[in-house]
Amino acid sequence: MTLTLPELKGLVVGEYGKVQSVILKDFDGAVQNVSTYTGMTLVFRSPEGTKTVTASGAFVTDGSDGAIAWAFTSDSYLDRPGTWEGQAELTKTGFSVKSLPFDVPVEKTLRS
Repeated sequence: MTLTLPELKGLVVGEYGKVQSVILKDFDGAVQNVSTYTGMTLVFRSPEGTKTVTASGAFVTDGSDGAIAWAFTSDSYLDRPGTWEGQAELTKTGFSVKSLPFDVPVEKTLRS
């Protein structure tokens, strides 16, 4: 069995303020109800593994549809091209769960 990690596409070096979103699903593709979680952080690791960027997440609706969203800030964004790794971390009293890591290909920018 081969497990292919999902990809979050469409990111360019230096972008911030643009809302990104994913839908959390199990291995069978069923949407995960995450509405009872109270904390949400997205963690991204640079292609060479030397930098970590975090972003605070929020529900797109009420969390029952598994949809979460975040936006990078001017102080915390993906600053180099290549394939970053991402992971969602959700918390509530007595629980901490993490998504499987996913690939985040980041394209170069033509302006610096």
